[in-house]
Amino acid sequence: MAASTGAEVRNGLDSDRSPHSSRGKGDHSKKMELIKEILQLNTKIKNMEREKSTHLYSKRSDFRKDFSNLEDADMKFTNEHASEKVKLKQQLNKIRSMVKKFHHELQDVKPTPEFVEKLKIIMEDIEKTISAFKEEQRIHYEELMREEKATTQEIQALEKRFEAWSQAGPVNLDTPRSARPKPLASARDVTKDLPPEVAAFERFLQQTGGHRGGWDEYDHQTFMKFRNKHKGKPLFIRELYPALPTKTEQQVREHENWYQEYSSLNEKKKDAIQSWRIKKEHEKKEVLAQAEEESESEEDERMLKLQEKIEKEKEDRFKKLNAWKVQKELERVQEEERKLREDLSKKAEEDREKERQEKLRAMVQEYKQQKNEVDDFLKLEEMAEREAEAEAKRKQLAKELPRLKQRNQKFLEEKLAREKAKEEADKKKKERLERIKSQVKVDVKRDPSRLLKPTAGWMEREKNKGPNGGGQVLSMQHRYSLIMFFT
Repeated sequence: MAASTGAEVRNGLDSDRSPHSSRGKGDHSKKMELIKEILQLNTKIKNMEREKSTHLYSKRSDFRKDFSNLEDADMKFTNEHASEKVKLKQQLNKIRSMVKKFHHELQDVKPTPEFVEKLKIIMEDIEKTISAFKEEQRIHYEELMREEKATTQEIQALEKRFEAWSQAGPVNLDTPRSARPKPLASARDVTKDLPPEVAAFERFLQQTGGHRGGWDEYDHQTFMKFRNKHKGKPLFIRELYPALPTKTEQQVREHENWYQEYSSLNEKKKDAIQSWRIKKEHEKKEVLAQAEEESESEEDERMLKLQEKIEKEKEDRFKKLNAWKVQKELERVQEEERKLREDLSKKAEEDREKERQEKLRAMVQEYKQQKNEVDDFLKLEEMAEREAEAEAKRKQLAKELPRLKQRNQKFLEEKLAREKAKEEADKKKKERLERIKSQVKVDVKRDPSRLLKPTAGWMEREKNKGPNGGGQVLSMQHRYSLIMFFT
C-alpha cells in the first residue's frame, strides 16, 4: 500500500506539469525532494507494518488476544485511509478535468463578450472547487493536528512512566515457590505502576514459567485438548496421563491447579485492562478538550490569516484575469490587423495573378488566330497545288490517250493472233493423233473356246510333274475373262 501511494504521488506530480507552466528549476528540485521524502516515509511505514504484523498480530504470539482490539482499530483506520484516498483522487481528477477544459477553451480564442463570459464562469467554477477542496483539507488537517498533539502528550506521559519504571528498584516477591527457580530482579520492572490485577498476573507468569506453566508447547496443547474435550472435569486427568509419557500424574494435577489459577488471574487482568482503557479514554478526552482550548486562539489567528490570504489570492487572480483580458484584447486587435494586412496582400496578389492570366489568355487567343490563318492559307495553297496537278494529269492524259489507244489496239490484235495460232496448233495436233490411231489399229477375232484352254504356265507345270505328283486336283488355273467376272 505504501509503494502504491508513492507511485500515485509521483504520477500526480508528473501529470501536473504543463508546457505553459512557469515553474523554474528550483520548483522542480523541491518536487523531487518531496517525492524522495515520501518514498522514504513509505518504506519506513512498510517496515513498521511488517514488524507490527510479525510481533503483535501474529497467530504464534502469546499476546494476540490482548492486541485484538488494536488490530480491529488498525483495520478500521486502514479502510478509512483507503476510502479517503479514493475520494481525494476523485476530487483531484475533477479539478484536473476542469483545468483541462479551460485549457481546451483557450486553444480556440474568440474575440466575443460571450466567450470572455464563458471563460470567466469556468474560472470561477475552478476557483470555487479549489477553495472548497482547500477548506475541506484544512479542516481535516487541523483535526489530524489536534489528534497528533493529544497523541504526542499521551506518548510523553507514557515515556515518563516508562522511565519511572526503568529507574525503579527490584520487586520483592511475596510468595516465592521453592520448587521453581526465582526470576531475576530487573532494573526495568514494568509491574510497579500497573494495575494490581495485571501486576499479579505478570508476577504469576514470571514465577510459573510463562503462559504454558513451564511445559513445552506440545504437552500444553495436549493438556488443553483433553481438558476442553471433558470440559474441565477431573476425569480427563486419567485419560491424559497415558498421552503424556514424560509427565507423572502428580505433575498433571499440579498443571491443572496452575491452569485454574492462570485462568482466574487472566480474567481479572482483562477486567482491569478494560477499566484502564475506559479511564485512559476519559483522560484522552480531557487532554483533547485542553488541547482544543489551548489551540482555539491559535486557530482563530490562523483562520484570520488564512482568510486574508484567500482574499489576497482572489484579488490577485482578478487582477491577473483583468490583465489577461487586456492582453487578450490587445492580441485580438493585433491579430485582426495582421489578418487585414494578409487579406490586402492576398487580394493584391490575386489581382496581379488575374491580370497575368488575362494577358496569357489574350496571347493564346492571338496565337490561335494566327495559327488558324496560316492553316487556312496552307489548305488553300494545297488545294491549288492539287488542282494544278490534276490539270497537268488531265493534259498529260489527253496527250497520251491516242498512243494508249494505239497500244491497246496493237495488244488486242496480238492477242487475237496468238489465240488463232493456238487454235491452228491444236487442230493440227488432233489431226496427227487421228492419223497415228488409224495406223496402229488391230482387228482381233473373238474365240470363246480359248478361255477353257490351259494356260502356258499350266502346260509347263504339267510337263515337269514327277511320279509322286498324284492326287486329286482341287483347282485349275484359267485365263481371265470378262465373262467370268460378270458370272
